[in-house]
Amino acid sequence: MEYKCPHCGADLPENAVFCPHCAKDIHARKAAKKPVPLLKKLLLALLALAVLAAVGFGLWAVFAPRTYDGYGEVRYGDYQLLLTQSVDRYTPVPELTIPGEPEGQYRVPSRLFVNDTHNGVDASEAFLAEVVEVTAAFTGQEDSPSPFVCSQPAYNEGAPECPLISLIDFTGQSAPAELVWTFHMKNGDTISLRQIYEVVPIPVYDYYPEDYPMDTAEELQALIDAIPDQVTDPVAVINLHLPPVTYADGITIQSRSMNLYGSADEAGRRTTFTGPVQVVAPNSEIAYLQDIDFVGCGSGTGLSGSSPFRATNCTFTGWDTGVLAYSTSWANVIGCTFQNNGIGFQFDSTGEYANHSMYNDNLFEGNDVAVQLDNVPTDVVLNFQGSVFRANAQSILNPCDQPLDLSQVTFE
Repeated sequence: MEYKCPHCGADLPENAVFCPHCAKDIHARKAAKKPVPLLKKLLLALLALAVLAAVGFGLWAVFAPRTYDGYGEVRYGDYQLLLTQSVDRYTPVPELTIPGEPEGQYRVPSRLFVNDTHNGVDASEAFLAEVVEVTAAFTGQEDSPSPFVCSQPAYNEGAPECPLISLIDFTGQSAPAELVWTFHMKNGDTISLRQIYEVVPIPVYDYYPEDYPMDTAEELQALIDAIPDQVTDPVAVINLHLPPVTYADGITIQSRSMNLYGSADEAGRRTTFTGPVQVVAPNSEIAYLQDIDFVGCGSGTGLSGSSPFRATNCTFTGWDTGVLAYSTSWANVIGCTFQNNGIGFQFDSTGEYANHSMYNDNLFEGNDVAVQLDNVPTDVVLNFQGSVFRANAQSILNPCDQPLDLSQVTFE
């Protein structure tokens, strides 16, 4: 194959690198690339890293777990989560100021409600399906003489309108504290829902037999009727400390709630009523009756109430009905003895209020019917733990099918 010089056209020998006629280089030349400075290379690399970092942060911001926090209320997607104490499912309660006696023991509910933010309907079932775990705990109680205590959130049959309740126990000496509900979601999110609790001391007025006449039922009734004019603070607590006497007649607590505390003399004789005691104060707090004997003669009702009351360490003997809760009342009997009554304890109340589910450590003996439940407010389970039913014609009549816990009851 013949080779010719690209410059002069002369014939070239094979493998020639220059023309022997014009002496010019016959190799094709390539243009030299302009060198890129090192600093520019570094800047380009940093720019690429910045772009990658921005993309990575954007992805993390979209998919990373999030934390939500609020007092009384948190909005989470399509859900409104809120805490209340009442049954109002639309009004969050971030702070609670609760009156309390210095020596009083109390329990209130912290109720969770979950609403759909679009239409306000109950969305608790859908929300809880996205929850892995929910807990409750109090914080900021290191120096409290009587710390707040809460139960772990759970469904409560006594409040079927809300999905979860935490029961808060405290005393009149509990210092302010913060309750925190914590929700751990399946997608990794965390929700903290908070409430602040503070106890405000309640004024307490004590009436003793050394200072006020109360040796007869007439004197005691006169004192009960006079106290509302002496103590006008509606939240004040009235304690009547009764002498160890036998009252031949009954009394009625009708203007405001009062507590009756019996006593015993050296011979062991206790404060005794042989007439009926009635608690009918409207819109009142619980009336507490303690260490009192109610002795009947085969008829009448020993203790009854249309407003809430609680009897502790009392005895009821020889009545047609020992204890009766009626109208809208809620009543508890704890550590009491019911002997030889037609009906020992009877509930016939159609209210919507329940304050305590325990009916523990009672003795029901020799009654025609020990416990009769015609109507009971709410479906809360009545727990008769530690109670003994002995030699009654009928232990329990329950025509309203009230839920009962009899797992730790003795029937003899």
